[in-house]
Amino acid sequence: MGGRDMTPRGAVGVWCLLVAIAGFSGAGTAATIPAASGSSVDIQAAVDQAQPGDTVLIPEGDFDFEGQVFATDGIEIRGMGRDKTRLIKRDELTEWDAMINVDCSTGEPFVFSGITLQGKGRFVQPVNREKGPIRDLGLYLRGACVDFQIHDSRFTKFTRAGIQLRGNVGTVQGAAVGVVYGNEFIDQWYPGLGYGIEVVGHENAWDEPIELGTADVVVIEDNLFERHRHTVAANNGARYVFRYNRIVDNYQDAAAIDAHGLADWPRGSRSYEIYENQVDNSIKRWAGAGPRGGSGVIFNNRFNGVYHGVMLMVEKYNRRMRYPVKDQIHDLWIWNNLVDGVPVRKPSFWEVQRRAKKLIREGRDYRLEPKPGYKPLVYPHPLRTSRS
Repeated sequence: MGGRDMTPRGAVGVWCLLVAIAGFSGAGTAATIPAASGSSVDIQAAVDQAQPGDTVLIPEGDFDFEGQVFATDGIEIRGMGRDKTRLIKRDELTEWDAMINVDCSTGEPFVFSGITLQGKGRFVQPVNREKGPIRDLGLYLRGACVDFQIHDSRFTKFTRAGIQLRGNVGTVQGAAVGVVYGNEFIDQWYPGLGYGIEVVGHENAWDEPIELGTADVVVIEDNLFERHRHTVAANNGARYVFRYNRIVDNYQDAAAIDAHGLADWPRGSRSYEIYENQVDNSIKRWAGAGPRGGSGVIFNNRFNGVYHGVMLMVEKYNRRMRYPVKDQIHDLWIWNNLVDGVPVRKPSFWEVQRRAKKLIREGRDYRLEPKPGYKPLVYPHPLRTSRS
């Protein structure tokens, strides 16, 4: 469980000063609580002292990380910068046993910043293990997270996902609301998995009408994604905005931007707003955006190095399906997207889904024009400007 502190000597004096400053936090004010190192044990010890509004500060260095950290929302976990504070997974814990776990139970915002989380799953292939691959996970937010911020960090070499947001678990269940910005997601892929961010919402989202252009969703903006299967994957009532992101070298022949229909969760994706993103693949890949359910808008994206700009699909397709398929694509608006500089006149349909065009029809389920009355959420996200 311990960590190997590799903090450079030059940083020791600065760190001691930060510890001294933290010690002067007055009663009734937010405190800064330094972790002794970046090991899970030392981070957990600091987290256990933190009260809502406090910051847990992790020092500079490369730290071996074994086990897990468990926190509640209402605090900030901050490193000295993603190139300075690096937590490197050394154990073989797999799905749902994330490095950092947050139970959103207080109703207060959670903030994560200035840290690199590095997984192990990319290094351990099935041929090396009797039990198969490690499907590991970096940061896991559970429940109805309110106004969370994840920014200026790096998530790399996880096989399941760098970040997972899941609304149907935790003490207080419900859809997460917040923003993920200014991060680097590097080298997360595995057959059938491999997500930068996995947004699993709450099935109750299907009980309410949706409104696009609001901040009451997961907003993913101004991030770099390199070598993923899906940069974002969505399911179970998920609602997200994916905008102003750069995607480089989608690793496998999959859609860079994903939204599931009804598959392995109680419900499919509810809504998505995908715009002003750029994909640049040095090897030509399958698709830019590939929704399989839900509704929303896809516009002003630049897809370079893909065979299909927008690929429309039916989840769990079979020839016996009749319209409407539960949670299928509907009320989707597509306009002004480019593939290698050429306008996308129409979406594509997967050749193995021969009846998909009858299930997803232009003019009924999707339209190739701007959505009337639609106004995107103000940019940058309002939470970003609320922090000093």
